[in-house]
Amino acid sequence: MSAALYHVVTLGCKLNQYDSAAIEADLASSGMVRTEDPARARVVVVNTCTVTAAADAQSRQTVRRIRRANPGCTLIVTGCYAQRDPEALKAIPGVSAVVGLSEQRGIRSLALKLSPDVAADPACIESAEHPLPCFSDRTRAFLKIQEGCDLRCSYCVIPSVRGASRSIDPELVLKKIGLLVDAGYQEIVLTGVNTGDYGKDLEPRTSLAALLRRAAEIPRLGRLRLNSVEPRCVTPELVETLASSARIAPHLQIPLQSGSDSVLARMRRPYRVAHYRLALESMRARIPQAGLGADVIVGFPGETRQEFQETRDFIVASELNYLHVFSYSSRPGTPAAEMADPIRGDLARERSAELRALAAELSLRFRSSFLGRDLEALGLRESLPDGRLRALSGNFIELAVEGAPEHAVNRLFRAKVTRVQANEVSAVPS
Repeated sequence: MSAALYHVVTLGCKLNQYDSAAIEADLASSGMVRTEDPARARVVVVNTCTVTAAADAQSRQTVRRIRRANPGCTLIVTGCYAQRDPEALKAIPGVSAVVGLSEQRGIRSLALKLSPDVAADPACIESAEHPLPCFSDRTRAFLKIQEGCDLRCSYCVIPSVRGASRSIDPELVLKKIGLLVDAGYQEIVLTGVNTGDYGKDLEPRTSLAALLRRAAEIPRLGRLRLNSVEPRCVTPELVETLASSARIAPHLQIPLQSGSDSVLARMRRPYRVAHYRLALESMRARIPQAGLGADVIVGFPGETRQEFQETRDFIVASELNYLHVFSYSSRPGTPAAEMADPIRGDLARERSAELRALAAELSLRFRSSFLGRDLEALGLRESLPDGRLRALSGNFIELAVEGAPEHAVNRLFRAKVTRVQANEVSAVPS
């Protein structure tokens, strides 16, 4: 009998990508085989997101689409939306099971129980009690080092879904990094809900910077990358650690959310614009080539044109190179959902479009500054349609590399930027 096929769909953040990779490893450890086509899979897992109402809708649409395409599969739904509102997902016809975040390690057993025609391989299960996460690209791996969040931002539902901040033991993190290096991954992205809080709950207390310094010494490591770090966690120690190691990517995403102090206060964000500006300036001063990004929310309840303009003016004058722009989405049960003066949807979309246009300008300016210069790049597995190699620089610039040797895939190499356009940066090996 041939091995049963499985497929995992991931919606949302990099933390979800890590969780999905762990689920894939568990399914593979039972003898199942991954397929890229959900219509062919015997078991399909949908890992959902609930950060916005649009994310909820996308999750429901994805579940329905898969059930239509594959009426006979075992369809398991998990993730943040499944944790927050399992009944909404159970109500969708054809859902086999809804699994909360704390129960994800049981998905393998559940899949075998719900699919009696799928035979597990006992030898596989016994030899893979804690299998490495499965990442299809095989060049970049995501590693969860922290879970949950102690912030209570007025718009955010994630702390109620993922719980209080909890750090993974540093010895276990370092062991997993070593195993990922041994497995051939050249870039390891450290991720979490509030990664900058790493170590504050441990005994003895430690820090993200201390973990990075130890991780950077692991033999044969290619490079580490941080995902997102809150402004208050961009400490002098962290900046110095990033600046002093060639093995840590010169790139950081620092959530801004608003460039208006009055909006930040209503959001219950634990900093003000001056603190955020200092975080950016300290990064730029020590790491001039760093790629610096931000999340921004527009259309927060009560946001005036003046407050929006303050955000825009701050971004224009800042050190930021790219933006992730979101229109505010009311989340049930959050304080912001009860606030007066909601912003009209068309106005929020207009402001989002304005900031996205600004983001395109910032990105083009930053990428153009490297024209004729060399960047360290990682060759990615999937090539461009014209055969050129896709590569990612340390400072988060995607490159289209012409004339790259075959061995450049899953290797770090130097690439010279030869042309910069709005939608593409061309390069050649240097």
